[in-house]
Amino acid sequence: MGSQQPNRLHQLQQDFAEALHYRPSAASQAIATSQFSPEQLIQIYRNNFIISLSEVLEATYPCCQAVVGDECFAQLARQHVLAHPLGEGNVTDYGDGLCDTISSQPALVEAVPYLADLARLEWLVDRASQHVPVSSHFPFEQLALITEDNLGQLVLDVAEPVYSFDAQHPVASLWQMITHNQIEQIDLSQPESAIIQHRPQGMLVLATTPPATALLRLCQQGQPLAEADDAMVAILGELIQQQLFSRIHGLPEGECAC
Repeated sequence: MGSQQPNRLHQLQQDFAEALHYRPSAASQAIATSQFSPEQLIQIYRNNFIISLSEVLEATYPCCQAVVGDECFAQLARQHVLAHPLGEGNVTDYGDGLCDTISSQPALVEAVPYLADLARLEWLVDRASQHVPVSSHFPFEQLALITEDNLGQLVLDVAEPVYSFDAQHPVASLWQMITHNQIEQIDLSQPESAIIQHRPQGMLVLATTPPATALLRLCQQGQPLAEADDAMVAILGELIQQQLFSRIHGLPEGECAC
C-alpha cells in the first residue's frame, strides 16, 4: 500500500496538470461533487493558473508588453503558458522560450519583426538579474605594459557572469529607450549586438557590434588575443572601458595583475 499511494498521488498530479493545459485528463473523476461541476472547478483553477503565470511573464517581459499592448501580450502569454507547462513549483525560472512562441506566429512576426529578438534580450536581462551584481576592478595601470609584441599572448578574464547575443534588430537600444522612457527615432531593421550584466548601479545593457560579442566569447573561452581578428582587437578598448574584464594574464613576469 505504501508504494501505491505515492504513485496514485503522482498520477493525480499529472492528470491535474494535463487538465490545466486543456489536455485530455481523468482529473475530473477525482473531484468531489459540489454546486459546481468538476469541469467548472477545473476551469476556475485553470484560469487562476494561466493568470498567475501570465503575471510572471509580464514581470519578465515588460518591454515586449509595452510594444504590443496589454491585450496582445495577454493572448501571447496565454498561448505560451498552455504550450510550455510549468515544470516545478518555483516560478523563478519560468518564461524561457517566449521568443520561440513569438516566432511561431507569422502574423505577429510580420507586424513586429523585432519582437522575438526583444524577448530574447529581456530573458537574458532576467537571467542576469538573478545574479549578485558584478563589481569589476580592472587593473587600468597595467595597460601601460601592453605592447605590440606581447598583445597577442595576453588573456583577459571576463568579469562574470555576463551574457551576450547578436540580434537582427537594435533591441538593446530599444530596451534602453523603453526602460528609461526616452523614445527616439531609430532604424528598427538595423542589426545590433547586446552585452548584458548586472551591476551595483543597475542593469548594463550595452548596444554593440558582433566583433565585441565575439571578443567577449573568445575571452570567456580563455583564448589569447592572438586568436582575435582585427575588428575584435579594435573594439577591445571599448570593452575595457566598460569594465567587462577583471584581470590580465600574459604580461611580463612580476608585472602582471594578480
